[in-house]
Amino acid sequence: MENIILRAMRTFDESVCAPEYARNQLAIEIIFPEPPVFINELAVRVYSEDYQLIGADVYSPSSRKTPRKVRFIVLSDTFWDENLYHIFVFQNGLPKWTVSLSPSPSYEVWTKEKLDELESHPDKKFFIERLCPTDWWQNMYSEQFHFPSAEKVIGKLYSYSEAEGVCPHLLVTGNNLMTKAFSSFILAAYLTGNDKSEQAVFSLGELVSGNLQWSELTEHIRQKQVIVMNVPQLEYSASTVNLLSMLGDILSKEDFSRPVFIFHGTEEHVNQLFQECEAIAGMFAEYNTFRISLSTEMPPITLNDTEFQPALRETPFAEFSAEEELQQMVGLKQLKEDIQEARMMSLFLKERRELNLDLCGNSRYHMLFLGNPGTGKTTVARLVGKMYHQMGLLSKGHTVETCRTNLVGEYLGHTEKNTKEAIEEARGGVLFIDEAYTLIEGGSDTKDYGKEVINALLTVLSEPNPDMIVILAGYEDKMKKLLKSNPGLKDRFPLRFHFEDYTADELSEIAHRILKSRNFVLTPEANLRLNSLIEKEARQRDEHFGNGRWVHNLIEHGLIKSMARRVMSGPRPETAQLQLFSTIEACDVEEAEAKLLRTADLKIAPPCRIGFRA
Repeated sequence: MENIILRAMRTFDESVCAPEYARNQLAIEIIFPEPPVFINELAVRVYSEDYQLIGADVYSPSSRKTPRKVRFIVLSDTFWDENLYHIFVFQNGLPKWTVSLSPSPSYEVWTKEKLDELESHPDKKFFIERLCPTDWWQNMYSEQFHFPSAEKVIGKLYSYSEAEGVCPHLLVTGNNLMTKAFSSFILAAYLTGNDKSEQAVFSLGELVSGNLQWSELTEHIRQKQVIVMNVPQLEYSASTVNLLSMLGDILSKEDFSRPVFIFHGTEEHVNQLFQECEAIAGMFAEYNTFRISLSTEMPPITLNDTEFQPALRETPFAEFSAEEELQQMVGLKQLKEDIQEARMMSLFLKERRELNLDLCGNSRYHMLFLGNPGTGKTTVARLVGKMYHQMGLLSKGHTVETCRTNLVGEYLGHTEKNTKEAIEEARGGVLFIDEAYTLIEGGSDTKDYGKEVINALLTVLSEPNPDMIVILAGYEDKMKKLLKSNPGLKDRFPLRFHFEDYTADELSEIAHRILKSRNFVLTPEANLRLNSLIEKEARQRDEHFGNGRWVHNLIEHGLIKSMARRVMSGPRPETAQLQLFSTIEACDVEEAEAKLLRTADLKIAPPCRIGFRA
């Protein structure tokens, strides 16, 4: 059957009976050139650009004759706003056709494409029959992973599955943690049907050091389907080369098909192995090599072989999530580099202490966050707590956020009590004091107890291993005055980080992220108007400009309030309610801008808050 057309559009049909969470609908129609026969059931499945299932619907004809046009309503709890969707059509329970399309961002506007026979797309056929039914596929693009695109992975696994008479073993190169994750939780799961009893995890370092005996490895070779083998940094002595060459000779034999060895490691360590051991190098080519790269490059982390002990195999990604969250923040390029450098130095010193090379034993990582309001200081402070906990340098990793108002008391001894309580609450994590410079702004007022907070902090700042990070934040010039106010402060903060103001483009990106997270959509005209407003305000900024906080208040107290006033005071159509309550129009931005011009205190002018007045 030729020229079968599939068309799709975003819609909202109030007559559809759907779960409360499934408020967003994609209408799909399949138009046949003539009424099809022998169809007991038609079904559609919609997958995202990275091949994650979004929604599905089924049609069963009420008579033997199926109409030329069949309509489906696919429900989702998120907007249909991805760049591309992959749609699979099933006939009588079997996948039959496929198409990839981008629905129009507007409601009630059709986008149409011709359906292709699934047989003409063998990689997609391989995905829908072999990969999507598995439990592990959904791990491919969780927030903690930065694996190759789903399309590349599907294509390579398909080519690998179809290859005959070639080496069965696989190689994964890139960041240590990501290659281990991809090898263990994707490739090994694919090869064993996610049967962990058929998998074993080792390191070449264990084999070379003797911690893994050759007889033990041979036993696993006889019993397992997959062996995941880390390639660490090694000293290649003659005996090491001989041992690895023997392993390579065994694995490269033509009749060796089980188990599959998955080698993984950094490019540097793998290249070292290949230079020293031709038998292993000869096993790998492009068809059986996966290269893992991060969207934002980070220095490779060299872990010793203890990372492969069973207790750590269960949680191989925990130490990576905080760094990922930091990298996903808008802007702050230099800060991200500085944080990563400090992180690597902290890990370096930790390992030196564990090797008894650093006898002083100090573990102090107190920090100063210097920058204007709204540049992400509080968010980064929370990530620092998580990060240093994951590195094993803080026992809990939580963050206690406080300021002068919470610390300074009204009578003698009250301030010291408040400060000590905050310190004890923050043990094991981060004590974050925002606008810390206000602690000394009492001047000569004898009733101001702000300086008592500083004196109380000096006790914990002097501890060699406090199991806590104190972070003081505020304007750079005012923080310098704070440090000069007490000679004991300056040297207690070895780490200082500068938070730059956001550019106009970065502020626009923040705005669009907030709107998307709240399920709002801008019309093209509203989008242009909003970007123009942000660019103008960024040009006119002063020292009190609120950066990201200003954008947040512009949206929450400006755009959304203007939109609410328009929607609730105007006529309410019987249909397209979802579109009405989610679409921000240019007039909403214009009203918010006019209100901004009338409200002088939208920018920070202490002690007023940023935002529009109700």
